[in-house]
Amino acid sequence: MKFEFSPHVAFQVKEYDKAVAFYKDVLGMEEVSSSANESHLKCGPLNFYVENSDGGFTFFEFKVESVAKALELLESNGCRVTHTYSEKSIMFADPYGMRFHIWEE
Repeated sequence: MKFEFSPHVAFQVKEYDKAVAFYKDVLGMEEVSSSANESHLKCGPLNFYVENSDGGFTFFEFKVESVAKALELLESNGCRVTHTYSEKSIMFADPYGMRFHIWEE
């Protein structure tokens, strides 16, 4: 099973408006789009999604050839599904505290 890192990282922040201003004004990230609960920022080839949430999690994203096969492998290694968007798009938590999204074309 091949997990291809995707250049998309999402992270949740408590003070959303202040955080977005910081990433844009201090770190120089480019705003691609923005809504009341999520801003898509870009820094070089990486895409960052700032989410308005008390969760405080960071999410990586991986493209896989088969979500079904990846699901089986991940669950057998202690990962748990945290959200299912579709058969081809699932969020996970690993046993060590990291959160990530896998998707299939």
